[in-house]
Amino acid sequence: MSVKKWCIAVIAILLVTNGLTLGLLMMRNSSQDKLSGSGKAWEAFMLNGKSQHWQVNHFMIIRTASSTYRGKGSLTYLGAPGNIQDSTYFSYSFYEQPANETPQAVLSHTESSINGSVSLLDNTKEIASIQGAPYFWELEETKEDLGYSYMEMSWKDNQGNMHTEKIPMSVTEEYESME
Repeated sequence: MSVKKWCIAVIAILLVTNGLTLGLLMMRNSSQDKLSGSGKAWEAFMLNGKSQHWQVNHFMIIRTASSTYRGKGSLTYLGAPGNIQDSTYFSYSFYEQPANETPQAVLSHTESSINGSVSLLDNTKEIASIQGAPYFWELEETKEDLGYSYMEMSWKDNQGNMHTEKIPMSVTEEYESME
């Protein structure tokens, strides 16, 4: 067998094995692109909540088998704006509670200032967002489980007094893939 025929045979074998490997990977990945238990490609939830001084609107959770996105939405102060306009600190954390487990902080944001305001009213108009691989417990989490979610908001008022409120959240809208 000549060198030329030998090279053609090796290239043909490599192309066939690469094609088979790619085909097998595509088949395996298509079954892993579904959320476990439901068979859906994706699902999305909008959550809202309200406490004595704060209201959360349109907080989103979007999940696929490989990624979870959380955030956006807004925080609105329900008290007199003049009470916090010169605030030097605020922090919020969003918690999800897996079934019968300790609540898990899955999104947090903090701002503080030494010689000036943190513009609390402006900086809460849009909640931060985060995206990443899902935690092990999230793929089994249901709409009912999300009903135990809450946001914790801490802030200093104009007098420097620290306040903390728990804002219970509820799922107000749910969307999912049509599969």
